[in-house]
Amino acid sequence: MEEKYDPEAYWEQRLSKTLDLTTVGQMGLGYVYNSWLYRARFHAMYRALRKLNLDISSKSLIDIGVGSGAWIKFWQKHNILKIVGLDITSASVCALGNRYPQYRFFKADICSTSKIPSGETFDIVTAFDVLFHITNYSDFSNGILNLSKLVKRGGWLILSDSFCKKSWGPFYHEYHRSYDDYLREFNSRDLKPVHIEPIFYTMTTSICNSESRYQRFISQFTKTMLNIVSRLSSQPQTEWMNHLVGCSMYLVDRILYRIEKTGFGLKLLFAQKC
Repeated sequence: MEEKYDPEAYWEQRLSKTLDLTTVGQMGLGYVYNSWLYRARFHAMYRALRKLNLDISSKSLIDIGVGSGAWIKFWQKHNILKIVGLDITSASVCALGNRYPQYRFFKADICSTSKIPSGETFDIVTAFDVLFHITNYSDFSNGILNLSKLVKRGGWLILSDSFCKKSWGPFYHEYHRSYDDYLREFNSRDLKPVHIEPIFYTMTTSICNSESRYQRFISQFTKTMLNIVSRLSSQPQTEWMNHLVGCSMYLVDRILYRIEKTGFGLKLLFAQKC
């Protein structure tokens, strides 16, 4: 019988090992390749901010599921005035509190109202790779409700998920809900979707599947390459080669972005609080 997914216990155990990209990123792909995945994430964010003409300097921000703090340096480079981090694990909150004493970090579950900053709102609320790790729909709905309460009027909620036509999952700790599922929650929370920005095409698993020959080819190519990445990352003497693989696939995704604007994997969604 499969063990029941306990989010707090699962992530506490996972992040207590090593708090870096190997534990918050894709398991089994190693630090080197995950660093390229985060480079793609940062570039997608930069593209989206430029498209929306969104100046985030001197703004306040709370990062839900702050994890290893991988986004903190990105926000610092964009001159975010106030950064707050929230995570379900003590491992993250304690480590980041020591690493960045100038910022505040809270241990809390976004699906619960306990210990979430009460009455405090932010210009920007982010939840990257968080909501698709909430497998229970009631918790998912509560999570979006709590996120919406943290966003100022006119402020922005920025999420990452696949936002496909059909849901994908659930698979133990992962459930990618459909775009329509998000819309249903947004409509009752005064949240208006404004923009979706693709992050990945070939670098991670294709989630938004279709029957087209083109996408089946992309999906098979990705599967083959990720198997190679996994083998290379398993040995310290070969993991450096994932810089070559990661760089190549990063460039392929940059080219595909010019051709296909929707993407097949994770995306960033920007919603504004009305």
